[in-house]
Amino acid sequence: MNSHNKAVLMLLGTLAAVSLVTVLAKNTLKSVDFLSFVWLQMAFASSFMLIIGLTNKQLGIKNIDLKVMSIIFAIGILNFAIVRGIFIYALDLLPATTHAYVINFVGIVTMFLSTLILREPPNLIQILGAVLALIGVRLYFWELPDGAELRALLWLMGAVICLALTNILMRYLHTINRNKISNHQISTLSILFGSIPLILLGIASGNDIEEIKAYDWLIIALNAIVAICIGMIVFNHVLKTLKAFEASILASSGVIFTGIFSALLLEEVISANEATGIVIMIAGIFIVQKFSKSSGWKKSPAK
Repeated sequence: MNSHNKAVLMLLGTLAAVSLVTVLAKNTLKSVDFLSFVWLQMAFASSFMLIIGLTNKQLGIKNIDLKVMSIIFAIGILNFAIVRGIFIYALDLLPATTHAYVINFVGIVTMFLSTLILREPPNLIQILGAVLALIGVRLYFWELPDGAELRALLWLMGAVICLALTNILMRYLHTINRNKISNHQISTLSILFGSIPLILLGIASGNDIEEIKAYDWLIIALNAIVAICIGMIVFNHVLKTLKAFEASILASSGVIFTGIFSALLLEEVISANEATGIVIMIAGIFIVQKFSKSSGWKKSPAK
């Protein structure tokens, strides 16, 4: 088996594991309030990354200037303090498949924000791909939810925008960093920056975590280590082998794993219009990523 196929299988296996622990988290949120889940999850994640960093001696900050550190701080607040908190809040209120479906639109939102912030306009084919993905949204949400689900959906859309901003900051960071600091340094420091306010908020809330059952502790820890830490490490690793658009398309298949696990474990039913919306959305994302400038795709020479 070549390195490309190994990377594909590694990413798909990780996506399946992330989808599984996310679905299990949906069940745990029935007995653990979302704030306790969030801050304990981030406490586990930051501890895990800190241990790896200390073991590999990759936590030095002497080579990081103030500008780079401020960007890493912003990434930490956006991606971990804000996004992770909203993700768990929305997962508590929305079907797991809908939750995964909405998150998948981060690539489309990133494309539009790149146009506004980085002055990287999409080409016509990418715009058509984005339109196709939006058609998928309309089919998926044939009838809009109401009440708490609608509020959670709006919050989740806000989190997707924050996650897209994180992608923009990461892209900018790589243009000015020039490999001066490692991905592990960036990941560990950003997680630490994002975890601190959540941990302080969780402790200040006074929620009784002593009543959390051992099984629920395990699910919280698995969501931290698998969904956040290992997911991030594997994605960065496979990008050394896979093209950016390949990794993004494979990542969008996570909604399929979530749908399968949700049906098996949560007895959630995916309707025909939702299934069609998922397929059309993935097709739209494929087009957007396939024809991006960073995808490595080039038109075949005319014969």
